[in-house]
Amino acid sequence: MRTPPHLQVRTTRRLAALAVCLSLCFVATTALAEMKTQYTIVGFSKDGKQMLVDIDDVNYGLGLRLFDVETGKPAKKSRVVEYERSDKVKAIKTAKRRYKITDPGVESMKTEDEKISFFSIEKGDNLVIACTDLKRLGKVSSVPLQVDTESKTKAQARLKTIVWTSDRKTMMLVVTQKMKGQLLYEKDFLHFVAFKVSKISWVEPDEKEKKKDEEKKKDEEKSWWKFW
Repeated sequence: MRTPPHLQVRTTRRLAALAVCLSLCFVATTALAEMKTQYTIVGFSKDGKQMLVDIDDVNYGLGLRLFDVETGKPAKKSRVVEYERSDKVKAIKTAKRRYKITDPGVESMKTEDEKISFFSIEKGDNLVIACTDLKRLGKVSSVPLQVDTESKTKAQARLKTIVWTSDRKTMMLVVTQKMKGQLLYEKDFLHFVAFKVSKISWVEPDEKEKKKDEEKKKDEEKSWWKFW
């Protein structure tokens, strides 16, 4: 039995509308994944003023670029050197030689003696870079949260990792900021800190709490039951 012409037209229109809807869904899903940029610090120059950064951007692909340490931004007149994933090792080797990157750096969330650990916590309009020596808490720095200009929505941020120069005088904070809106925005930012233990703003414990801790410690020392 042959389908009447007017039904054929309706079916064709419905199929066309369905195709458009599917296309829009695909575009929207792709758009959500497009705004994502990750940074990996490859190493530093001998004077510690510049660093080579490996960039992984879902929109533009893979690339290497020279950044200034103090600003955490691309160096003047530098450009992105694109490469294919299969050529990553060769591309990094060539870029390190070209930009004289001799210090591989150290990736660690602790100080060299491992006595102080670092973490982050959102507070107000900032991401506070904090630390602890297991006895007290301290503040190292703070990073402003990104804000969407239209919706005024603040980003969610976290301290992704810390990369130090080998002399442990410079710490580069790799902070990931993520925002959900019409597009899913996720990007790494680099922040410079000239680290010194003496510059940490320690928060001293409350006197009452301090006394409780001291009394508890004395009781534990007197006790015959100890865990080793």
